[in-house]
Amino acid sequence: MKRRYLLFLAASALMLGACTQENHFDEDMPQDENTDKYDKSAGVGFLGNDLEWEDLADIQSGINHLRFLVTGNNGVKEVREFNNPLEASEWMLELPTGEYDVLVTANMATKNGFELTETTPTKAALLMEPTYVKLLDIAKEPEQAWNGLAHVKVENNQMSTVHLNLDRLMALFTFKLKNVPEGTTIDVRLRNAANHVNLCEERSSGHWGVPSRTISDDIPVGQLNAANNLTGINEFRVFPTATGIDHTMLLLHIKTNKGIELDYEGVAPTMTNGKKYELELDYEKLTPFMYITSTSINDWTDEWSYSGEVLNPEKNQNEPK
Repeated sequence: MKRRYLLFLAASALMLGACTQENHFDEDMPQDENTDKYDKSAGVGFLGNDLEWEDLADIQSGINHLRFLVTGNNGVKEVREFNNPLEASEWMLELPTGEYDVLVTANMATKNGFELTETTPTKAALLMEPTYVKLLDIAKEPEQAWNGLAHVKVENNQMSTVHLNLDRLMALFTFKLKNVPEGTTIDVRLRNAANHVNLCEERSSGHWGVPSRTISDDIPVGQLNAANNLTGINEFRVFPTATGIDHTMLLLHIKTNKGIELDYEGVAPTMTNGKKYELELDYEKLTPFMYITSTSINDWTDEWSYSGEVLNPEKNQNEPK
């Protein structure tokens, strides 16, 4: 069941209902620090929001930054930032009446490894500036992050609520390699991850965040070393595959216990926002070039050894899309 934070107070709603004059606001009405800059004669309403998460684990997974960008066709632009969902739940914004787009991002802060960039709208009817997120340093694994976008109408002397469904941004990649000889190290990289993600573009109904067509440099996932029992990488967070690219590349640079260096490549299906992908291989059956598909174990012909489905979205059909 999805979990929600309803971001307005019942008491405030009652006070709103008690106002009978169209432009009358009682002194006890909730006030924003920027209230005075709006022309009350033009009509003013209030905006709260309802954040919807896939499950309780999302809320409990270390969300330490939320940012709301509110943009209207009346030229209004407001930005609010909070440290956690509970803090954000106590927020309510006073706005001139009109139509608004609301973008929320969770954990997409510099301290978590992300950079947000806004650009000038390309269409006159677009309320929200296109907003892109990219990694500050691809060599450092970022935190998990979430985003959502919705449209809302703020009416005079009324409370409006914008409902925001938050999708996970980063794909999760788990990789295990068995039978690694003592003294052998394997550097693991992924290729074809997007350079950035457009948070204001809808990739499917109600789900926002379209990967760029440009790819990033190869993503260093980690190093496997049998001597240190590091023969697995668990849920490494990586940007989804770039739009227009039909595969992910798995790159293995192996240094054997005899000092021989080898480079192996695997072609795998694409990775999408928020999905989980697992791959388990046998070192003794690796080949210089390998083709990974998401078919069942009986259909494999490339001598791969693995458990269950490999990079198969059907295995994780309950994960957010």
